[in-house]
Amino acid sequence: MAYSAAIFAANYLLPLPWLLYAAVLSALMAAGLMLPGRKWLRGLSLCLVFFALGLTHFQCHHAKTVARAEACDGGTYTIYGELTAYPAVYDGYCRLELRLLGEEQPKGKAVVYDYDFTGTQLAPGDRVRFTGRVRTADKLYGEDYDGYYSRGIYYKITALDAVTYCGPGAVWRYLPVKLNRLLAERISGLFPADSAAFMRALLLGEKSLLYEDEALALTMSRAGLMHTVAVSGMHVVFLVGLMQFVFGAGRRSALIGLGLVWVFVLVTGASPSAVRAGVMQSLLLMAPVLRRENDPPTSLSLALALILLNNPYAAASVSLQLSFAAMAGILCFSGRIFGWFAARWKAVERRNPLHYLIGNLSTTLSVMVFTAPLTALYFGYVPLLAIVGNIAALWAVSLCFMGGWIACGLSLLPLLGQCAAWLIAWLARYILLAARLISSLPGAVVYTETKGLWLWLAASYGLFILCGLFGKKSWLRFGVPGLAAVLSLCLLLGCTAWDYARGRDTIAVLDVGQGLCVAALAGDSTVLIDCGGINSLDNAGELAGRYLLSRGRKQVDTLMLTHFHQDHSNGVAMLMEMLPLRQLVVPARTEELPADILDSARRHGVEITYIDKNSLLSVGEGVTARLYAPAENSRGNESCMAVRLEVGDYQALITGDSPMAEELRLIREQDLAGTELLVAGHHGSAYASAPQLLAALGGDTAVISVGFNRYGHPAEETLERLALCGYNVYRTDRDGTVEIRIG
Repeated sequence: MAYSAAIFAANYLLPLPWLLYAAVLSALMAAGLMLPGRKWLRGLSLCLVFFALGLTHFQCHHAKTVARAEACDGGTYTIYGELTAYPAVYDGYCRLELRLLGEEQPKGKAVVYDYDFTGTQLAPGDRVRFTGRVRTADKLYGEDYDGYYSRGIYYKITALDAVTYCGPGAVWRYLPVKLNRLLAERISGLFPADSAAFMRALLLGEKSLLYEDEALALTMSRAGLMHTVAVSGMHVVFLVGLMQFVFGAGRRSALIGLGLVWVFVLVTGASPSAVRAGVMQSLLLMAPVLRRENDPPTSLSLALALILLNNPYAAASVSLQLSFAAMAGILCFSGRIFGWFAARWKAVERRNPLHYLIGNLSTTLSVMVFTAPLTALYFGYVPLLAIVGNIAALWAVSLCFMGGWIACGLSLLPLLGQCAAWLIAWLARYILLAARLISSLPGAVVYTETKGLWLWLAASYGLFILCGLFGKKSWLRFGVPGLAAVLSLCLLLGCTAWDYARGRDTIAVLDVGQGLCVAALAGDSTVLIDCGGINSLDNAGELAGRYLLSRGRKQVDTLMLTHFHQDHSNGVAMLMEMLPLRQLVVPARTEELPADILDSARRHGVEITYIDKNSLLSVGEGVTARLYAPAENSRGNESCMAVRLEVGDYQALITGDSPMAEELRLIREQDLAGTELLVAGHHGSAYASAPQLLAALGGDTAVISVGFNRYGHPAEETLERLALCGYNVYRTDRDGTVEIRIG
């Protein structure tokens, strides 16, 4: 544990230049503690030695990988390498993952962006050559990002010419990847379309199809069941259980199980959670073979040390942190919680439905102890009804997993395989139905978008710790903090909802990256203008939904789209999955509404209103929108519909991406005086926010919705114009979501 603690300290706490000094200091302290000769001091001394080794290893690994990558940053090289995964094709580029092999080039693993799509037909093991510009892989969309380093990828390379095939490489090395693709295709062909995405994710951890179905991914997350499709100890236990059912228990079965476990880990991609499960299950299977007892805490520590020994930057992996946090929670609390119930209900100790129910409850509660804060930190929510979801679905998940693999085996005889898959598909449908029902319940999820919810989470954990340390009675150790947490959460959510419903009205420009989403909240009325963003890890619709739900909003009355470019509309479909939408208002003089928005609107019964002339729209109490239709025969950014929001006596103008010519037409035809807030056009482009418009509005506040981009937004001349006209300027890339409370 001391070695792993050192790696985490190097990742998150200690500055890089201090590592060797800290390692030397730890070693000197270890040597000093050895002198008195007391046993307990020797244990502490050994911990300090391993702590020093961990810091030293991190420093050496950094020098061999990251330091070399930084030395190559910005250079252009002839790249020679071997594909480690199948190409991923997106709208604007093809992404490849390479193991770099050339002599006079960077060393290590890289992700390659092929904008000419010349590498789309390649396969793992193929060797390629091209000219590429090299960058370090420590940033994504202009922000610090450790996801690539945690996977051992240290370079991002842009291909400057064609990616040329140079022949096969070490094909045997990539057999697990190819087997994964073969099995994924078999599963997709075997199972019905409504369950194939779930079955691929469950059996192989291959979640690409699941994430493409935004409704399915959102439902699984809100119900607390997304862990069922992330390969972990649960899947390995199911696999070993299936193997023992077929071969029986014993040493032979244990040896077969060892090989089967590691084939499964490799085929599913050897993620940190899968490797952790593989190590722990291997030690459990080897215990009877070696006539030794299995020690789960030691197994967990060894698994973590082995993963970090291979790549110290894996400590930053969300998968690793969640997996080990879940297992730590089970080891620390599951037995105690189950024992507490068993001491009160003797029937729990017998093998019956109550035993299963209490065991499931104990495991789920213990898992959430450490994973809930991590889930809130990384994903912005806590699934409060995950306990219900696990009780309702886990029994079916185990049968689905084992039955799915049996169906794949029987598919060698097509008729038998199809019959088995048809039966298992009903279990999958039950799981998905349970997830939909649970995720739709009030209070299924709490989104930690406000400081109050973070304070509640911290205070709840603090109270549990204090009562656990000093409380002697079980009702004081668990009952009091549990009741206090529930009541304080209800009070907090109620006060927040009241504040935004009956307190001061609000206009908010949400931080959606390089895009735009403006929310207006007045009384019970909720209005959005645009919902899109690019160059961001988060979907704009999910960000908007989280913002509204955390403020007690249960639906969106009206969503107005200024135009249909992705950075203004690509979050609409996700928003409809998160919240009911009553009305969608779009300009008529523009290109067709995107297909995904149309499909979502039809499924959810959303009324679509097309605006072909200037209109006045009243939304509930306190919100009025003046809609200015684009000019006839306009194209591109000129086809934007401008919106003037009136929330009480406060007025705001949103022009989308309208250029200066459209802004000048607007002030010629409309009286915009008294507009206090301007959401700067086209993300602060030099070709919007004309001086004449700024003077005509006479406002004092401007918000620029902008994120990482290569267009130079916001332009310096735009910022200068705003300053000269006396505007206080806020930017979402620096200030985050900008809220203006009115009244």
